[in-house]
Amino acid sequence: MGESESRGFGQLQHDMIHVHSIYKLGYDKIVQVLAEPPMDDLSNFLGYCSVWAAGIIEHHDNEELFLFPFLNQNMDFSGEAAQHKVIHDILDQLVVSIQAAKEDHAKFKPGELKELMEKFREPFFTHLDDEVAHISAEKIKSAGVDEQELADMLKKLEKHAVESADQWTVLPFMRGHTQPEFKDTWPVLPWFLRKVVIPYILAKRYSGYWKYCPYAMS
Repeated sequence: MGESESRGFGQLQHDMIHVHSIYKLGYDKIVQVLAEPPMDDLSNFLGYCSVWAAGIIEHHDNEELFLFPFLNQNMDFSGEAAQHKVIHDILDQLVVSIQAAKEDHAKFKPGELKELMEKFREPFFTHLDDEVAHISAEKIKSAGVDEQELADMLKKLEKHAVESADQWTVLPFMRGHTQPEFKDTWPVLPWFLRKVVIPYILAKRYSGYWKYCPYAMS
């Protein structure tokens, strides 16, 4: 999707495609690593897993706080809300398992964790794809959503997301899962933040986590 297509009614879907791609890539990496767990690097791997899970939780919380109430004025997102509940029933179990293993590596059970991840995949990926299809520019426009009100809501959502996020983990995770061809255009960030602050300052605190990212930080 080109930059001109990402504005107006198409902005929401444009951004959501990128956000969902980040968490899909994280999912794929975790399942891949669990096939041959890095027993000598568990702290970093489990840290990576916990950032992935926390990011999904925060993403869904923001949707339920801003996106769904707004769109429900003209559309019906009860299906997506119901999908969240199914997803989080499994995600909560994943979080508990990951946290227990972080606190005591003897409790790390890769087979059980991998089984939970595989159980998580179908409802999670289905939800991500269903949501993207539901928020196409055509559907939002035809439902009678006001374009300026949509833009205002997105600004509020983005502001809240930035202010509530742990910048030491969220931004490095995002950059490490953004495909190289999109790094200069999504999300819109100042050059100094993209090229200096994230890779050389923010990413340093948990640098071991990011070795599991599929892409370079900068």
